[in-house]
Amino acid sequence: MQNLTNKFLAILIIFALSGVALGVSEVTLNNVKRPDGAILFIVDGFGSSYYYPELTPYALDGSEISKAKTGNLTFGTRILNISTSHPVTGIAHSVIVTGYSQANEEIVGYKDATIYDITRQHGFVNLAVMEKGDFTNMREEQDIILFAENNSIDEPMISIQANKAPPGVYELMYNWKMKLPEYLNNLSVKEKYPAYNKWGIDTANAVAEYMIKKHPSQRFLLTVNIGAIDSGGHNLGEDDYYRLIEDLDRDFYPLYVTAKESNIALFLTADHGMSFATKNARRGGHASEKYSEMQESLRIPLVIISPNTIPGVLNGEYGQEDIAPTLLSVLDLPNNLQYADGNTINMKSYASVFVKANTEYQVSLWDAGRKVSESRDSELVFAGLPLNTNYTLKASGDDGTHEERLFLDSDKHFNFKPEQGLNYRGVVAVILIFIVVIAGLVLIKRIKD
Repeated sequence: MQNLTNKFLAILIIFALSGVALGVSEVTLNNVKRPDGAILFIVDGFGSSYYYPELTPYALDGSEISKAKTGNLTFGTRILNISTSHPVTGIAHSVIVTGYSQANEEIVGYKDATIYDITRQHGFVNLAVMEKGDFTNMREEQDIILFAENNSIDEPMISIQANKAPPGVYELMYNWKMKLPEYLNNLSVKEKYPAYNKWGIDTANAVAEYMIKKHPSQRFLLTVNIGAIDSGGHNLGEDDYYRLIEDLDRDFYPLYVTAKESNIALFLTADHGMSFATKNARRGGHASEKYSEMQESLRIPLVIISPNTIPGVLNGEYGQEDIAPTLLSVLDLPNNLQYADGNTINMKSYASVFVKANTEYQVSLWDAGRKVSESRDSELVFAGLPLNTNYTLKASGDDGTHEERLFLDSDKHFNFKPEQGLNYRGVVAVILIFIVVIAGLVLIKRIKD
């Protein structure tokens, strides 16, 4: 009898959970190609002033500083003017992944606060290879992360934290952890900086290639941080800093090729930049009072390749908090970030319409009186709509019918929240949960008896 009760309880729980689950319907119109995943590549301490063709870096005393010669870091869609308001590693990483301009490391751990919460809800797996920026809540957001426990380039301590890793990824990361000495042995202290970065890039590329080949149907978000450019700016000085950027330009290319050839969106950015007191200064900084207001500390790059974005240079003033909404937009995922105050930077070759409600709606799109598409669910995505066109969105639910006229110059989001009491699905869910509770009490009583 007890086994029968156990089975009955399990069935009821599954039935109850399925009764309250919210679905997601995706409707892709026209022939558009969306990325199968994304790589968020964060270069610690990498100021765009030091390599963007349009910008010139200056020292604190007003003297002009040398720039790096790069050929691979201006690919795709490039945002000319984007900056951080908080040139501090932990805070800036928090802003990047939450889209919230006042984020901190604690907020990263809140429910639905980060891009990782959104990607996970839509079937992505979250992977990371991080030399810096891997604070506790950042690690907890990943399904698996290879990270450095310290900031030492001479003797780095590398660990792996796995929550729900795809098969084979832990073993792959462990093998790359063990390869690090091969990159650093018999090098001078100065030579170890670019070698440490190269190891991080090569490791990330190996993880991306493994997912593409071994788990081709699994969408993923791979977060990468390389830390030696920041460390070089602090410890080696101005001339070695821009040379490290040139090394990055060379070593980054294989990862760029992997993303481009495998339909993976690639986002290159930084947490903050770097400033120097004078030309040829032996130490730089970004967070201290004398450096934190310098444009060289605040300006960061944002360069994107994706099959659904329009290449070119985008003007306008943007903030670091705009990165998370833009990443979600490129992936055709809704911007349901709980605390975000950033805005999507419009760069896609089409627009998407996102509809979300706490109950099912019958949603239809109309073009000049002609129904283009219709679907019923609590969360819907209409992707592939031509830019700069007019549509009408009609949504019928328990609270009546809504109608919105749209001009699609960018993605649009609509949230419908009926104010009346429980609908039919809600009533059924409450009844089922009540039955589960009663069955559980009966089970406990039988066990005690």
